[in-house]
Amino acid sequence: MMRHFLGAFRGLALATAVWTATAGTALAQSVADDVLVIATWGGFYQKAQTQVLAEPFSLQSGRPVSVVTYTGQPNEVRRRVASYRQTGEPLGWDVLDLERADAEELCFNGYLEPLDLEKHGIEGVESDFVQGAIGLCWVGNVVWSRGFGFDRRLYTNAEPYALADAFDPLLFPGRRLLTTSAQTVMELALLSAGVAPERVYDRLQTAEGLQEAVSVLDQVRANVRFFKSTSDVFRMLKSGQGAVGLIHHFDALRQTRTAGPVIGYLWDGHVIDLDVFAIPAGASNPGQAMDFIANVSRGAYQSAMATVTGYGPARLSAAEAAREDLRAWLPTASDHLPFGLLFQPDFWDSPDGAAAQAAYDTWRRSITGTL
Repeated sequence: MMRHFLGAFRGLALATAVWTATAGTALAQSVADDVLVIATWGGFYQKAQTQVLAEPFSLQSGRPVSVVTYTGQPNEVRRRVASYRQTGEPLGWDVLDLERADAEELCFNGYLEPLDLEKHGIEGVESDFVQGAIGLCWVGNVVWSRGFGFDRRLYTNAEPYALADAFDPLLFPGRRLLTTSAQTVMELALLSAGVAPERVYDRLQTAEGLQEAVSVLDQVRANVRFFKSTSDVFRMLKSGQGAVGLIHHFDALRQTRTAGPVIGYLWDGHVIDLDVFAIPAGASNPGQAMDFIANVSRGAYQSAMATVTGYGPARLSAAEAAREDLRAWLPTASDHLPFGLLFQPDFWDSPDGAAAQAAYDTWRRSITGTL
């Protein structure tokens, strides 16, 4: 998901104490062994992490830090760790920013170091982190949400509020914009039908559940278009070519910050996921890496990242400490988190997920006549 969000905000100065490489991973192989190397996603997000996280850590610890760009793909991590194990050449990374599902898979297969959170003073592990943020090898960093956005210009008398409104073209007319992927769409359809969040994925494993989701989608079949990505959906939505569409929450926030409140967002039923920090197996500076993760996992740093990026903090207390106007856009704020569903990528990688995608494709084919 992070590959989607690499631009838009400006004005982030980089300190001379921190080296930033934006052209790839080559610099990570050439920096000195005593430099803490953080591999992340590039663009605006990397600049934000440099200013908000890496620069303060470098100044406080007196340790040089290099923030470098990598693809974020687990295969790149596997190749780098395997090469280190075979040749003994320095890994070149000390801290990785990963999507939660990738961290879980890499941890299970021995490509990440287990973390002793208590030893390094990370507090509130059981009570102050969003579900999924704490694992054997990772600590949550930022949280995002996918759900339905809507063109506020179309609904001047009453705006969509409940998730069911997104599937009600009589009360809220206009074109619906969905992705070709069933992921999130099917979950939202079942949530709209009243299925409890904790039962959604179990329900999607049944023929009855798939039919229930399709029945909800059928309510908008008369006026729907499909796009490859949520970024395509958002582009159509803000240009006035759709009424309600599947987007990321931060796109609506970005539009609000730059152009005013044009796009609204439905928090009544949204799907959340997160990025995490982890240490790759074979890191040259695992102790410094753990110090960095412990430091930036504190609430003040997570609140600052939320302010700059619009992502939700993985710490619940950090979300509540954010400014009131920002809390209105954070998926982990107390007004929004109870209505969220934690995304389960393992479901979509399973035969049940393939069946759910097939059911969605059949429904799309019944509308468009072709895929």
